[in-house]
Amino acid sequence: MSKISWFSAWLPYPQSWMMAVRLAIPAYLGANVIFAFEFWRYSLVGVLLTVTGNNGLILFLAISAIALLLALIWFLILTRVYALLLKLLWSNPPQWLSLPKLRLLIVRDFGILTLSVLPIVAIFAIYILLFTSFKQTFADLKTPKLTYNIFLLRFWWIWLISAAYLYQFSIRKITGHGKD
Repeated sequence: MSKISWFSAWLPYPQSWMMAVRLAIPAYLGANVIFAFEFWRYSLVGVLLTVTGNNGLILFLAISAIALLLALIWFLILTRVYALLLKLLWSNPPQWLSLPKLRLLIVRDFGILTLSVLPIVAIFAIYILLFTSFKQTFADLKTPKLTYNIFLLRFWWIWLISAAYLYQFSIRKITGHGKD
């Protein structure tokens, strides 16, 4: 019996939690969630502009693409610094500390980092649309105190749970346990 089958589908595997905690270092300490949050926030504004018929869709989608590109570049810089530190500290670093291959690092880890911010953006959108009764102006949306302090720092645990579940999904797909 494999160790993965001991856990039910609704509870992330210990390996998923460890990978999510390891991803939290470049995400939160490296402030990568800010870029990912901006990507989703400007994408949401672009979609809302499209629905309401206003102009500016291209501008907001371009800004969101730039935010995603900056997040990827910053993520890769942080992982390269991490890899350099591993080489400086160990001649042969332990396997659990080493990074995956670049393709897996970008597709899986950066994708999970970006997608895990989506529930926080959903809470942000619900707050803006429902609780403020559409009284927020665009200048209020750009206030860093409103977005970063309240939503990214207070809801870090939602990001961690989302990342663990996304890692569980990726592990189930890789090991073939997703065909239950």
